[in-house]
Amino acid sequence: MLVDINLLPEKERERSSLLVAALAIIGAAVLFWVVLFMITNNLSKETVTLERQLESVQASQEAIRSDIHRTESEDSKKQLMLTVEWAEAYQYDTVPLLHDLIRLLPKRGFFQSFDFTSPHLATVVVQFDTKADAAYYFARLESTPSVSDVTLEAVTVADDSEEENTADLLPRYIATYSLEFVDDRSITEEAVSEETEEGGVLDD
Repeated sequence: MLVDINLLPEKERERSSLLVAALAIIGAAVLFWVVLFMITNNLSKETVTLERQLESVQASQEAIRSDIHRTESEDSKKQLMLTVEWAEAYQYDTVPLLHDLIRLLPKRGFFQSFDFTSPHLATVVVQFDTKADAAYYFARLESTPSVSDVTLEAVTVADDSEEENTADLLPRYIATYSLEFVDDRSITEEAVSEETEEGGVLDD
């Protein structure tokens, strides 16, 4: 007895299963790429937004730096102007003092140097022919109204070794005086110190 078996429906079911599986895989792949594309697109937009924000922050920082630099420049110019005004107001007219010091010199007395050591102090180096002239000049400096205090720092013999025939020359004497002269300026050292502390006019 022969048995007739029909296998065609089973083949169709297998093909249907493979097709469904293939479509599922393709659908999953398409969904994955769609999701990946959306994520990438969002990341790109966020990157562009962050770059714009960074550029805005950098521009703001540059503007702030420019404002600070401009303010510092204006402050420096103002400070320089105040310093110049202070210097002009505080300068001391040395011409009358020098005229007075020269007038007091003996006939054979000669200035070698005159240096300010502080706002109202000066060091004067004078050449004389004798020690008596140095003492005479010291006494005259003590009596002049333009000098409030005077000190004879030293009296030395001048070095004439470079000159020829030094044996025929009389020795010359170099006297060094420290002078405290009368300062009639309206701005005193105390006022300058206060102005420096308050306004920083003489800051380095």
